[in-house]
Amino acid sequence: MAVEIEVISKEMIKPFSPTPAHLRRCNMSFLDQVTTDVYNPMVYFYAPTADFDAAKIADHLKNSLSHVLTEFYPLAGRVNYGEFFIDCDDGGVPFIETRVNCRLSDVVGTPFPGELNKFLPFELDQLEEVSMGVQLNVFECGGVGVGICVSHKIGDALSFFTVVNGWAAFGRGEVEALRGHFASGELFPPTTTALYNTRNSIFRERVAKRYEINGANIEAIRAKYAESDAFENQRRPSRVESLSAFLYGRFIAAVKDECSDENGRLESEKTTTYLVCHAVNIRSRLEPPVPEYAFGNYYRSTFAIPSQEILDDPNCYALVPHVRQEIAKIDTHYLKQIQDNRNFLDAMKKTSARFAAGSLLSCSFTSLCRMPIYDADFGWGKPEWVGSPALIFKNLFVLVDKKDGDGVDVYVHLKKEHMARLEADHLFLNYAKLPSPSPSPN
Repeated sequence: MAVEIEVISKEMIKPFSPTPAHLRRCNMSFLDQVTTDVYNPMVYFYAPTADFDAAKIADHLKNSLSHVLTEFYPLAGRVNYGEFFIDCDDGGVPFIETRVNCRLSDVVGTPFPGELNKFLPFELDQLEEVSMGVQLNVFECGGVGVGICVSHKIGDALSFFTVVNGWAAFGRGEVEALRGHFASGELFPPTTTALYNTRNSIFRERVAKRYEINGANIEAIRAKYAESDAFENQRRPSRVESLSAFLYGRFIAAVKDECSDENGRLESEKTTTYLVCHAVNIRSRLEPPVPEYAFGNYYRSTFAIPSQEILDDPNCYALVPHVRQEIAKIDTHYLKQIQDNRNFLDAMKKTSARFAAGSLLSCSFTSLCRMPIYDADFGWGKPEWVGSPALIFKNLFVLVDKKDGDGVDVYVHLKKEHMARLEADHLFLNYAKLPSPSPSPN
């Protein structure tokens, strides 16, 4: 059965208290400027309870959101992309209410992330001056799905969870949980230099699927990597390090037919650069550090270039220490160079140009593991499931802890032909499975 959404109402939720005049202008940071123009999304699913009432839930969410917007005032403003600042004019956040023609159980746990995009207030790559949106989806069974988008142009994944969990805590009566921190524009002043096209990495023609890797299989992969020669005299690889190296090996196997020479050997030619990208939280790496709840794009991506030896190794064992070395380079010296952004921007322009020209084969990993994803209890309990919609990128793996903290959901975004090869990869399927039973994709 196709999932259909009926919009019942739309309104703008404004801050409970007006933003003071001296806070009306919030400068964007240099790191905001070079971030891709998309929304960060999540959908939180809550099973119905005996006292669930859609109207009361909507009122509760709207009232608590208005208080959240008083503290996180830039979210209720409007972004001026020409001058790179947010006009904190209290314009408000759109709040949409819908009715869904199926039960919660028909959607929760779907292996097709694209199904979840229906529960969001925005198309992810149609970024406008509005920085946040909420869609309350009410199912036939009485359960709800709260779809939330926050502009990636002004905040990263941890900023997203800071806002959502602060909103939920306020909904539970914990007023002191709201803590806004907006200093990124001062730490990383925006540049007036012409930027490259930050939309180069957006790719709609991709397929997204969610695979599960249980705790036992994660530990088996981790043990396999820990026993390899690449870890002699090194600390044991983490769950995320092992998984990302394993997944990169399966990615290379999936794209190998397009990138190998006549002998079937993956060839690292001068015209092609292979990149392995990992997002790194820099809050604690700054000097002085900023709090973990600081709002903004406090992240950088490492760009590891795997050697021919790594590319030829189906398990990519040596990739883990190589990525570790790249992550270690994101230190106070490196971050000070970003703050003096001229040389840094030149390097990013060159990388973007190569990406646009097709001479880069990048594979990106974003880990949301150990992040407070399931803390969003608005007063009626923690979510039954939190799902990541399909993102507008290719060659992307997003790792998300299962609710029990044991296994990991792997959200895979690949071109159709590469996804087909991954789905037939026996080594991948030895450890990962497509959730079942599952609804059919539209």
